[in-house]
Amino acid sequence: MPSRLALIASLALMVAPGLALADKASEAALDARVKALEQRVAELEAKLNAVASRPATAPAVSVVPHVAQPGAPAPPPIWGDPAKWAQIKQGMSWSEVRRLLGAPGRTTTGVFGEVWYYPDESGGRVVFDRDSRVAEIDKPQAH
Repeated sequence: MPSRLALIASLALMVAPGLALADKASEAALDARVKALEQRVAELEAKLNAVASRPATAPAVSVVPHVAQPGAPAPPPIWGDPAKWAQIKQGMSWSEVRRLLGAPGRTTTGVFGEVWYYPDESGGRVVFDRDSRVAEIDKPQAH
């Protein structure tokens, strides 16, 4: 019986340092994710503050939609420009992608991140990782 107890105690002493290393690795990953989220929150707060600090007397900006002349081709949407897609790189933030391609037509959120579709599943897509950074890019097919 004492030999079993000694064996169990020995095993526990051998496994304990490995568990501590695993905890440190997961803590480092969580710390990196928290820092990325804190940076994103700071960016969004700065944008909010910029909007809130605009003078109340500023004239309202009106947006006139583009009206195509009969028979004239409609201009392509911003995301349809291949030059814009060429500028999308891995590691870019949501705001950088939105600035280049505009708002996505559809989004999905999963365990590993978010996917933006331009304009939908039949077009291009940008996959973001858990840190809200571009992980994968699928450009839309030329028509």
